[in-house]
Amino acid sequence: MKLFVWLLVLLNVGLLAYFNMDLIAPKTASVDHSIQPEKLKILDESALAKIQTKKAQPVIDPAASTAQVNVQTTAQVAAPTPTSCYTWGNFTKTNLPSAQVVLVRLGLQSVINQEAVAQEDKRFWVYYPPLKSAALAQKKAAEIKALGITELFIVQDSQWRNAISFGLFQDEQLATNLLTELQAKGIKGAAKGLHNPGKSLTSLLIKAVSIEAITELQKVKPEFVGTELVSTACP
Repeated sequence: MKLFVWLLVLLNVGLLAYFNMDLIAPKTASVDHSIQPEKLKILDESALAKIQTKKAQPVIDPAASTAQVNVQTTAQVAAPTPTSCYTWGNFTKTNLPSAQVVLVRLGLQSVINQEAVAQEDKRFWVYYPPLKSAALAQKKAAEIKALGITELFIVQDSQWRNAISFGLFQDEQLATNLLTELQAKGIKGAAKGLHNPGKSLTSLLIKAVSIEAITELQKVKPEFVGTELVSTACP
């Protein structure tokens, strides 16, 4: 009987020792051999600041960035330049081709509008463009007379006030000959145009004119004396 009791005691002690093995004999700490102490480096304040700065930088999603650029590009393409139409006239058969060349150079499309005007109403005018004042017109007329051109007069009507007229011709070739003579005598700035008050011989309907194009066209227009550039409704 005593032997049985002692066996129970020993069994209980053995079970108690087994379940409390961690307390009786703690496990030996494992060593991580991947860590190399000789390569460890103590960071100073500047190194720590750089690490914190990198962590603070936002992460950019390349896909989101590309999508944003695509949206901006689409918005730019979707906003066309405002356009309108203009009528440019009057032209003769000699200066019309030059005007059309200008429009082609500016990338503009044009349609010729031509009215039937009686031949007797057509006059080709050789003139010097209007001066800013009557005094300047008188001075220029005196300079021209000194060069041997005596047949001239200063225009007084409101549209061409202070211009200097050298003559009107039904035959365009005669007007061209006079202009050539004036230029040969050193009179720079003289011009030839169609003198047809209140009527339009030939005009150009210019379509899809952008703001940039009309600005360039306004710079060229003075080369075509007597012509007008007017905004009009697009057909």
